[in-house]
Amino acid sequence: MAYDFSRHGMPPPLVHIGYPKALSSWLQKHLFKPEQGFINALDSLRTTISVIDPTPFRFDESVAVRFIEESLAACPGPDRLVPVCSAEALVGNPYCGGYNARLNADRIHQLFPDARILLVVREQRQLMRSLYKTLVVWGMPHTIRRLLNPCDTSLAPQFNLDFLRFDLLTDYYQQLFGRDNVLVLPYEAFTQDPPAFVRRILQHAGREPTAAFSKLPWQKRLNVNQPLADIYLQRLLNLLLSSPFNYAGPLPSTEAGVHRRIRRSKSGTLPAFTRDWFEDDFRQTVAAAFAGKFGDSNRRLEQLTGLALASYGYDLAEAHHTEQQPR
Repeated sequence: MAYDFSRHGMPPPLVHIGYPKALSSWLQKHLFKPEQGFINALDSLRTTISVIDPTPFRFDESVAVRFIEESLAACPGPDRLVPVCSAEALVGNPYCGGYNARLNADRIHQLFPDARILLVVREQRQLMRSLYKTLVVWGMPHTIRRLLNPCDTSLAPQFNLDFLRFDLLTDYYQQLFGRDNVLVLPYEAFTQDPPAFVRRILQHAGREPTAAFSKLPWQKRLNVNQPLADIYLQRLLNLLLSSPFNYAGPLPSTEAGVHRRIRRSKSGTLPAFTRDWFEDDFRQTVAAAFAGKFGDSNRRLEQLTGLALASYGYDLAEAHHTEQQPR
């Protein structure tokens, strides 16, 4: 059952699908607000509950519809605003390699077939660094080497480099919604020119900048670049936590504990001189694992979107395939 925003005199919705660690928090906290011309009709939490979490045979559109109606009823004059559904988890579960990304896309299309889609991507090595930190804060005990080298993948979904091949997700959303209705922007474009980046989003949503546009906190970063040294220490402590990543841990992992880990990850408790050791090791490990893995995908993404990714530091090199010599 598709939700018809036109019944409220509203335009088609803007659906922001991710990626995590690619400006999602900033967009949700600052741009997708009534003063900027938007109404958060289905926020991240309610999208997770109603769209992402239901198992394959339990998805019920009426749950999302109820959430949307509640959001519209709580906002005076919603017909003046563009409805937004924003949840970075729509790109799929990162720990499990985005295994549910296509299912999420199908459900979004079922709910909002006339939606305009926004996808923010980020250079793969930098995105991996931020994703790894987030997973460790959530309770994951794996080293970066273990995460990037899954085993027995037929037994359970695990991390997969396809999660970072942005062309796959882009192509599928373009098939569902039409090429002109899918806007892909690089996170790095925001760091270079924030107002121009946001104007692209407004144009895609059919909005003009409001009087509050100039008041957006262009320089504010909600997720600062925390040192990896403390993250490595937290990874060791995670071996003791009972969590979805480690059922055998003897200590319970609570929501309050997660919030404490988030605060601790930003504090930088270890000596500053240790940071380079961990940064160099992580950078070399990821560089070796990613070498030659994303050039084809990034070039295809350029073809699908018209982006010039090389100017933002994305790898566009062709993979070198070593031919086996006959004996």
